[in-house]
Amino acid sequence: MKRGTSPGGLPGAWRRAVVLVGVAALLLVSVVLGAATASAAPVPAGNVPIQPLPVLVLPPELDPFYKAPADVIASTEPGGIIKARQITPALLSVAPFNIDAWQVLFRTNDSHGNAVATVTTLIKPRGPAPEGGLKLLSYQVAEDSTAQYCAMSYVAQQGSIPADYVNSAETSLGIALGVSQGWAVAITDYQGPNSAWGAAVLGGQATLDGIRAAENFAPLQLTAGPATPVGLMGYSGGTIPTGWVAENHDTYAPEINIVGVTMGGIATADLKGVLRFNNFNYGAGLIGPAMHGFATEYPEVQDVLDSHYDWFGRFMMTFKSFLCHPQGSVLFPYWNYLGSFTGSGDPLDLPQVSAAISAQELGKRTPHVPMYLYHAQSDELIPNAGVDRVVNQYCQDPDASITYTREFLAEHISGIIGWLPKGYQFIIDRMNGVATHNGCTIDSPYNTLTDGDFVNLIGKEWPQIAALVTGFPVGSR
Repeated sequence: MKRGTSPGGLPGAWRRAVVLVGVAALLLVSVVLGAATASAAPVPAGNVPIQPLPVLVLPPELDPFYKAPADVIASTEPGGIIKARQITPALLSVAPFNIDAWQVLFRTNDSHGNAVATVTTLIKPRGPAPEGGLKLLSYQVAEDSTAQYCAMSYVAQQGSIPADYVNSAETSLGIALGVSQGWAVAITDYQGPNSAWGAAVLGGQATLDGIRAAENFAPLQLTAGPATPVGLMGYSGGTIPTGWVAENHDTYAPEINIVGVTMGGIATADLKGVLRFNNFNYGAGLIGPAMHGFATEYPEVQDVLDSHYDWFGRFMMTFKSFLCHPQGSVLFPYWNYLGSFTGSGDPLDLPQVSAAISAQELGKRTPHVPMYLYHAQSDELIPNAGVDRVVNQYCQDPDASITYTREFLAEHISGIIGWLPKGYQFIIDRMNGVATHNGCTIDSPYNTLTDGDFVNLIGKEWPQIAALVTGFPVGSR
């Protein structure tokens, strides 16, 4: 099966045409705010000029900034910058943040080592960097969608179509967490140019190459290599690339100084288990986009979907590939997606499907970077048994540095509140050089909010966050 065919057996050109028409229609009702062309001449970033603010904030399907000739991409080193431009980031597409922001198109590799290009959104507080340069937070949003207009680089911008308000809100959260500490922030479109949701190998490599691009982007005022401390955060779908980075950064990008990683609602400890658990269940709406995401990156999975799924299963996966996850995840809950398989047995056990899924899962290497992990014991989307197994595996290595919280009174959605205070403080401490321990610390509290961390977090960060969302300049401190 050719890459240009969708899971519904629809030609790729037809699918792209439908997406373009739909996006163009949405653009007619969108309001473009504050996107005027800058009068200043482009400022170079290395040997790449920085383009001014776009006149019209277009989704990636229609925006030429997201495209580059294949030979240009292939001739660029991983993490190398191809294009750059200014943007205006905003809360929920409307309220502009008074900070410095750019988008960078850079080279990375797909799951098979082929050169591709994707975009990272780079943010810094106003004003000069402190002595020694800025620190960098790489925040991985739970994109959980297979349409390009759901990507963080698009929803972060003032004047974007507010279709994916969930991704937009979490992107704003990542920005606020970083700039309120005086850090630079990188938020990468880690699913790549084809929005391959669930592809951890692609996502992890794109995240690391996005960090390389950030460190080599002069206006961000970072120092490439070990001189810049880097912290990573991700919840739910954001743990897909974050977990891969934790396990593989020392072989893929050993020059990057990752000082700490925090993840919550961990998705890739047992992907098969997650898919089976959600099938015919509350979270069944997530299965179609996930299978479509795997098929985008793995043609052998595409072949199975095209040749061994009934017409309704193919239709649902194609239909949901046009949607962002607030819409796609709520349609057809409790549907038996795996029941659309027309072959014998479980489709997840087919060798080609099993191999593609297993390649994304955690547990292949022990991370040699301090980690804080969080998972709700009553998570209704991602069972915690797989996470427990991976953590126990990590803890067999005496050099591992793992802190793991298993909260009892929480589920997946509320879990982000349970994860964030300790996870955020963990990154703050690592960025500030606070020593951590070797070995594992595992606790199973009834509730994480009773220790006061959430109140302390809001109290300490509120002035900077309030300034950010009300349009006051937020500078380095």
